[in-house]
Amino acid sequence: MGKVIASRTKNENYLGYLIFEIIFVGAITFIGTGLLVFNGLGRSDVRNDHKNLDDLFENPLLFALICLIPAVIGVGSVLYFRNRNYIIGYLFDDTSKQLMIQHRGVLSKKISEMIIPYDDVESNDFSERKIFVNQTYKGKSICRKGDTIKLDFVTNNFIWEKQPREKLYFLEELERMKNLYTKAPDDL
Repeated sequence: MGKVIASRTKNENYLGYLIFEIIFVGAITFIGTGLLVFNGLGRSDVRNDHKNLDDLFENPLLFALICLIPAVIGVGSVLYFRNRNYIIGYLFDDTSKQLMIQHRGVLSKKISEMIIPYDDVESNDFSERKIFVNQTYKGKSICRKGDTIKLDFVTNNFIWEKQPREKLYFLEELERMKNLYTKAPDDL
């Protein structure tokens, strides 16, 4: 059995990254919404000779609520999209024809392992939707046939960013495995 290829960030506090992203998304969305509302109402007031902007500034709680709603939606989307099982280590064992994967979540430093026979590996590409200012993650989702636990190999975040060779090797080996163990409809 070979050596597990692991991310250098496998023991880092991923919650810190999440909190930073939540603060960033919340602040940018709140301020951006405030500027859009201010600009939109200001233009409307000038064109139509209204005093909507004055009314809004007389009620700062309403203005804050208008800005807060998109910020809460943005933070909620970050929490939803970042709640995943991140692949932080792997080993393609061609001798036993098994893929060993180490994974963990954002909130826990506990590293779990899953061993999947090559012919039971299912993988799909994923790309998140862009909502407000969140960075869209891209990569591969992996699971065992018939299993509901999904493990995600994110190719454009902090976990593998300083290890491009290991990231590329994983993707190439996964594609090689897929080509070897996926039968075309004609072969059935």
